[in-house]
Amino acid sequence: MRTQVERRRFRRAEMDISVTIRPVKTAAQGTAPVIGQVRDVSLAGVYCYVQAPCLLSAGDVVTCSVEIPPEASHAFPFSRVQGRGWVIRAEAVNPGRREDDVPQGGEPVVGVAVSFAPDVTALATIS
Repeated sequence: MRTQVERRRFRRAEMDISVTIRPVKTAAQGTAPVIGQVRDVSLAGVYCYVQAPCLLSAGDVVTCSVEIPPEASHAFPFSRVQGRGWVIRAEAVNPGRREDDVPQGGEPVVGVAVSFAPDVTALATIS
């Protein structure tokens, strides 16, 4: 029997909240931010769904902002995570993989994985 070893440095929390992603190279040009729906988030990065077509691609430097609602503090002990990062992958999501893997609505979506830079800002939740 083969055992899978967890190699992630930070615990991930599955959430259904929004994330704002701004490409750094076009931020000065006034490009609208990309708004996505978070699938999971950690201090290492975020995986989210955005509507297709998506202008983000692997290697793009971005700034991200995720606001965690107070009722979700049990799953993720921060109220906000924001900072620079880079897109690891952006690929069409196959709706046939798993039923809970794709947001409802029938619109084509792109799965975007963003890795945060080590200096990401995480504001703690005050209890």
